[in-house]
Amino acid sequence: MALSVGHIGIWQLDLATGQAWRNSQHDQIFGYEDQLPEWTYEQFLDHVIAEDRDRVDEAQTSAIEKGEDWIFECRIIRADGAERWISASGRPLTDEQGEVTRLIGHVIDITDTKRNEMRLQVLTAELNHRVRNLLAMIKSMVSLSARRASNVDEFAQSLEGRVAALARTHDLLVVSGEQSFNPASILEREMGAFAEFKDQMQIRTAGRPMLKGVKAEGFSLVVHELITNAIKYGALSVRSGHVDVEIAETDMGVHMSWTESGGPPVEPDVTAGFGTRMIRMVLGDPGHVDLDFRREGLTCSFDIPN
Repeated sequence: MALSVGHIGIWQLDLATGQAWRNSQHDQIFGYEDQLPEWTYEQFLDHVIAEDRDRVDEAQTSAIEKGEDWIFECRIIRADGAERWISASGRPLTDEQGEVTRLIGHVIDITDTKRNEMRLQVLTAELNHRVRNLLAMIKSMVSLSARRASNVDEFAQSLEGRVAALARTHDLLVVSGEQSFNPASILEREMGAFAEFKDQMQIRTAGRPMLKGVKAEGFSLVVHELITNAIKYGALSVRSGHVDVEIAETDMGVHMSWTESGGPPVEPDVTAGFGTRMIRMVLGDPGHVDLDFRREGLTCSFDIPN
């Protein structure tokens, strides 16, 4: 009863005749609703996909020669054409002279297990990729904060703000379970940390711009820099100031433009090159970056390729 419930196929092969006894679950694993009148080792090998066939045959031949148990996994093509994974094991049985005359064993369908393993491998690879990118981004954040800070307190404050921005977007990705996000939602979430300035910003979107994973996290750092700079020195440093943000879907990915107006006069900034480097460092060398310190207000535009 346990063998039937567990969908375990049982078989016994007579080496002299080449014929195999097996239970009904065995044939069902190979795609036969009704049990076949006979079954041979050659029939089994015909179901094994070509890439696995020699390995499976060699394992059984070696087990017979050595008189040892063996176990293997392989892919089969069922009678209905479906490709499945099986796990099988066997044990040689000997006669009174010690010669191997029969083999007995079992077979089970492990396709679901294999699919889960493959999904886990993909997730692990993605996690490793994300962690490497995240560490690189944190390294960039530390470097950026150290270059711009004039003292330890300023360094700590700027680094804390950048880490908090990264954490907010990371939480958004994890809690929602989504694989990609509209950058506007990331910007709005970031503005939530500076709620008193929210009415001075306008966000417009065109199309369905979307960012995935590490690019979404990088985008959050860039807008964090733009917001904090606007609060300290730009349009958001005065109540009359205003920021217009446009985020658009493009053939290549996402385009964003940031335009400040109504703030204090902007002096030409010798660190404009630093800002461009910062965006490239965080976003992974986007296709286009343009920073313009116009007297009436900063403009920044960049593209993020898919």
